[in-house]
Amino acid sequence: MPKLPRKLKVLIACALLAALALGVDWRELPAHLARLNWQLGALAMLVVALELPVNAWKWSWSLRLHDRRFAWLYLFRTGCYGFFFNNFLPSAIGGDVYRIVRTSGAAGERSAAVSAVLVERMVGLAAMLLNGLAGAALLAGTNELATWYVNFALPAIAVAAALGLMLWAGTFRRIRERLFAIRALEPVWENLRRIARPRLEWLPLIATSFLFQFMAAAVVYLAFAGTGARISVAAALLITAAAGIASVLPISISGIGVVEGSIAGTAVALGVNYESAVLAAVIIRLVVLPVSAACGLMYLAQPERLATEKSGPVQTPHA
Repeated sequence: MPKLPRKLKVLIACALLAALALGVDWRELPAHLARLNWQLGALAMLVVALELPVNAWKWSWSLRLHDRRFAWLYLFRTGCYGFFFNNFLPSAIGGDVYRIVRTSGAAGERSAAVSAVLVERMVGLAAMLLNGLAGAALLAGTNELATWYVNFALPAIAVAAALGLMLWAGTFRRIRERLFAIRALEPVWENLRRIARPRLEWLPLIATSFLFQFMAAAVVYLAFAGTGARISVAAALLITAAAGIASVLPISISGIGVVEGSIAGTAVALGVNYESAVLAAVIIRLVVLPVSAACGLMYLAQPERLATEKSGPVQTPHA
């Protein structure tokens, strides 16, 4: 990565954090800190740790969609290392790149590994947005931001459904035939054909994706409760969706400043005190770091074993 963009991302992250700090009434901060419930913070950290095995399960089902089977423990360990890379390397995609490399297989089936991560990410994003829509729908009668989310999401879902029906009906057949003729895209079409068939693997992939997103919302809920700011489950779902959308923006290092700003801004729009909202956003960042550091220690503790570990899939008959 070029040095200038990385430095610019660092500057943006620092500027966003500074902007958040400028809005804090530092005279009230000691009182907010005195009300912190550290037990709830520890519980949020535990939920973050429990997200890792769930993440391994949903990744496993995405790989199975692509006829790639790996031992769950291998995927858990690999995902744990990727979690460390995401939080301590200056890139939000470092962990995904690592996961792709470790599941490409001896035969060099890189396209299936890439597609599996993309599918897992897309299903997870859809689950997060739908959770946010559910939360916004419950708050729409009393909050303008929630109403805006619903008014934007429902037409977007309708458009996506219409495009899906048009694709199924063959409306874009000519365009599709031209794209299929491009040899460089053959691996993409092969993966699409593989996952487009009716597959039972979709059900556990979707279920674990929703479970993961509910756990992410639980972390948000506990972080706010730990500051004394009581938010509803619906608000936690909406805040989680806002933070997830913001994290996609590649404008800072690991989303630092962007995610915190989206969490605090959404919470304030939902009626939370600004100082409590910023403090909760910081807590959410802090509870991730010890879990991520533990994953890093695991990685550093066995570099030789990792370097020689077989990365190929465990091939089993596919039902």
